[in-house]
Amino acid sequence: MTTTMTAEAEAPRTTRPATGAAHPPTPPSLPPLEDWSYRAVWRRLPRGLGYLVPTFAIAITVSAILNSLFSAGVSLLIVVIGLFLIALTLLLARFAGSFEVLRLRWSGERAIAEPDWRIDPSQPLWRKALTPFANGHYWLSLLHGAIIAPIVATVSFVLLTVWGSFILAGVIAPIAWLAGGRSIVGPNLLGIVDRIGDGGGFGPGYWIWMERFGGPLRDQGLNVGVQLSGVMAVLAIALAIGAILTLPYLVRSMAWLHAAIARPLLGRFKSEELEGQVSSLFTARSAAVAAEGSALSRIERDIHDGPQQRLIRLQMDLAAAERRLDEQPDDAKNLIADARRQAQDALDELRNLSRGFAPPLLLDRGLFAALESLATRSSIPVTMQSTLGATADLPDEVARNAYFVASELIANATKHSEATGVTLVVTREGGDLVIAVTDDGVGGAAETPHHGLAGLRDRAVSLGGTFTLSSPDGGPTEVRVTLPLSGVGGQGAPTGDNA
Repeated sequence: MTTTMTAEAEAPRTTRPATGAAHPPTPPSLPPLEDWSYRAVWRRLPRGLGYLVPTFAIAITVSAILNSLFSAGVSLLIVVIGLFLIALTLLLARFAGSFEVLRLRWSGERAIAEPDWRIDPSQPLWRKALTPFANGHYWLSLLHGAIIAPIVATVSFVLLTVWGSFILAGVIAPIAWLAGGRSIVGPNLLGIVDRIGDGGGFGPGYWIWMERFGGPLRDQGLNVGVQLSGVMAVLAIALAIGAILTLPYLVRSMAWLHAAIARPLLGRFKSEELEGQVSSLFTARSAAVAAEGSALSRIERDIHDGPQQRLIRLQMDLAAAERRLDEQPDDAKNLIADARRQAQDALDELRNLSRGFAPPLLLDRGLFAALESLATRSSIPVTMQSTLGATADLPDEVARNAYFVASELIANATKHSEATGVTLVVTREGGDLVIAVTDDGVGGAAETPHHGLAGLRDRAVSLGGTFTLSSPDGGPTEVRVTLPLSGVGGQGAPTGDNA
């Protein structure tokens, strides 16, 4: 068993990205959304610019299309086709809103939960076409795409253009000055004076004065031009430096503003979110009950097939030894020896069963020490990697369930994968504890109802976490389970049998 413990905040990259996550995660290369430090906004700059630069063109185009179609539909309301034209406009507004939500998610902003757009398939075609009229989300999407989005996009476009102009001026001004711009201002000033003199009819006195003092004035004008050009170049460079230094905060703020405005217009209503939470809680409760029932069934079956049968055999051997003790002491002695072995085997099986419960080491020394002991007892080599630290302070319920998950996954790999090695990774990602187990076995693992992997999924869901499995034929098998570090609910009993 090899153990690696690091202090970094990010998990070691030992497994491929798992599939089947419940929600699209924030891109892993980006810092947390709450992090507005200078380093964090610089890291978000490329994605922010990738979102903001085309936003103005997209918003104006979408707004023109939606406004044109809606105006045409309103003007044709006197005939039936106007209703369907407005319905088409609402559908286009919905898809434009979904595209905006997708772009915001790609930019790294917090994901917006989209409304439930499903339409009853049993309805006739004409009712399906008119369904958008009764759904407020379609109208809010139209409001966002036709009016609000182009206004916000215009503001962000103007600010980005101003910042870009400052940066461009800071590049062009010193180049122009070095390339000859310093000789422009002075001669041009004197040229203006000459043209005024030609057109003003100042008379011979003016030209006599220019012949006597024109040369010195030209030299002085040249010096003034050099100074003004230099000052303008320095000022442009200063503005460009300031624009570059503040550009990340500008981009981050504009992306945040777009997301903040889009969230109430393109996202779910509060009532829908509450309904979804109630549904999730009901699902979690059902999963917890299923996991608990599966655990009890496994324990009952294991006790019936193992220790109970041995104890029955032990009772029968002791009764036979008692009957033969006086007449056949040698046979009785052999029966007592067999009974002793049966008692030892029953004790070993009970110990194995008790590993499905929280070991004292977990309660005394924490999750890291318990997982180290678990990896040491494995019949195949286990490489453990953790960023938690030996003294990680985790909620008891989280630590206990994390131990059960790791124990079950290692047992699965030992029994079914034909693997020569297992990697166990335990780390934190945001507000979740992540347990990832990878083996180099034959792959092909699948979830069987009321058995090990399905039981682990039920356990993770009941605790508000996620379960992902990747096991192509030929391997490797990768299982990733996340458990929330706060708001943990559900049961802590062992899960079902190994799959």
